[in-house]
Amino acid sequence: MVDVLKNLNDALITNVKPSTFPVAVRLAKKKEELNQRHKRPGADFGHPLAVCQGLNIARTFGWTLLFDSADHACPLASVAAGHINPDEFLDGTVADFYQDDPEVAKRMEAVYPRQEMGAVDQIWLSALGRCEYDPDLVIVYGNPAQILILIHAANYGYGEGVNSSSTGRFGCARWIAGVVQSDECEYAIPGSGERVFAGTQDHEMSFMIPRSRFQSVTEGLGVMREKGNYRYPVPNMNLLGAPQLPEKYVELGKKETKT
Repeated sequence: MVDVLKNLNDALITNVKPSTFPVAVRLAKKKEELNQRHKRPGADFGHPLAVCQGLNIARTFGWTLLFDSADHACPLASVAAGHINPDEFLDGTVADFYQDDPEVAKRMEAVYPRQEMGAVDQIWLSALGRCEYDPDLVIVYGNPAQILILIHAANYGYGEGVNSSSTGRFGCARWIAGVVQSDECEYAIPGSGERVFAGTQDHEMSFMIPRSRFQSVTEGLGVMREKGNYRYPVPNMNLLGAPQLPEKYVELGKKETKT
């Protein structure tokens, strides 16, 4: 797995050129121990954090973080991780920021993927290049032009495209549960909570790669680069075209030629 992770990280850095670290995520079971230097929100920061804050700390600071049930400041992540009973969430009462009809609110909450109660004990987050454990998925952030490279790479050998699903909120449910359950790559527009509380930037999107796709995405990135149909930074082919100058400039050039 060490070589697989290194190859994936190298391919991402070379081809996608993300401005923040790709993040390796482990949805750890009970009795698993994180034998890597790490920080815990409650113990090291003195208060819980939203897991989207932890994700952004890992990808910007390069730190490794461990979240257990007591470290979550946001109960939505606890619902997704199966750390708290989802019944109160599923009744739609906390969706009134987004829906007025109670039945629509219930339908909205029901679509979010969730882990079974007790299935996940801890969430580990680490910069991919520094990861010392076996991750369940990798998350990469970038602008739309960078995410497009990952869509090309993930679709290589598949052909049916890459899916995305969003209600504009609760984006952590996609990587805490959704991607590992579907076992498929997915791209996402980070939700409102992540942008407000975790500082995800206006231009940023994310791309999630489950463990089973690490090698195929690595290969796809290399093949797409060899084919040369699309690279980042995106080459502006208009630079090779004749410029459409103002008529006065053109006339000035003609006069200069005559003299």
